[in-house]
Amino acid sequence: MTHRGGCQAAAIIIEDLNGPQMQRVFPSLVLVLLIALLAVFLVNLPSLHREQGLPVFPALLAGQACFFGLLICTYCLYALLIEPGSNKNRLKRQLASGNTMPWLENKQWASRQMSHTRAGKVLFLWLFVVNWWGAIWFFATDRGDQFWEQSLPVMLLCGLFLLIGVVMLWSAIRNSISWIKFGTSNLVIDTLPGRPGEVFKGRVEIGFKPESRAVTKLQFAGFVRHWTQHMSAEGRRRINDRRDEAPFHECDVRIKAAQIEISGRGFSIPVNLDIPADARSSGACGDDCEVVWKLAVETKAPDGSSFDADFEVPVFGKTAI
Repeated sequence: MTHRGGCQAAAIIIEDLNGPQMQRVFPSLVLVLLIALLAVFLVNLPSLHREQGLPVFPALLAGQACFFGLLICTYCLYALLIEPGSNKNRLKRQLASGNTMPWLENKQWASRQMSHTRAGKVLFLWLFVVNWWGAIWFFATDRGDQFWEQSLPVMLLCGLFLLIGVVMLWSAIRNSISWIKFGTSNLVIDTLPGRPGEVFKGRVEIGFKPESRAVTKLQFAGFVRHWTQHMSAEGRRRINDRRDEAPFHECDVRIKAAQIEISGRGFSIPVNLDIPADARSSGACGDDCEVVWKLAVETKAPDGSSFDADFEVPVFGKTAI
């Protein structure tokens, strides 16, 4: 092999090591190692309690921490290794399916009803808050009398932990109030699917009547979503499995309070949106990208609190994907 050929081969190897696939290897190994360590520790907690004399409360706290750590690490591993490929495979299947009614593959679209709720976010926040303040309470009861004997950096670190706990507690309370107040909102689709050059019709059902002086805003936008990697501004590769482009179409519609009607489940906001004649169809537009049409709703409750929800809506041309 010549010197020039050897340099070219070395350059190819270095490029492969810096390529998108190799960028996943190190964080994946770290996550696998964390999962293994957490699993081993969780399995050995009962013996630590029985044989090593670990108190019940710290054992339960450590068990909760390990359990949630396993969930988080497993989800991160899924998002890093499995989700990108599954989304690309989904887009490839859409391109190759030749289905003349692709909107029926989406169960919510097929049922003509889509839901928006904050229940999952509220549950996660309260699980985090309970475990976080449980850990603070344990250390406060076990070592609280030694707090003023610690160095300034340790005291500042403890203060940071308290601040995080307060912020997360406030976020959990605020989102819980919003969830209890607004409940689940639904978009009922009348035109399935929306067609380019026509009007997309439906209604958003909410559990309260907006403030009489408030103007409800509907924002209708279409954009391209990428499931791929891209180069960062600093010139280094980074994983970005979901990236939304700037909207290629965007319009706002304002609904007055008098236009909102009483419905069987509360109040109904009418949806009548003009779809541009050259609108691109929802769904796959390549092996790693798809077109998304989204309807966002913003209004105010009688007490002045803000409400917002968004729904992905079906827009398809006369021909299938």
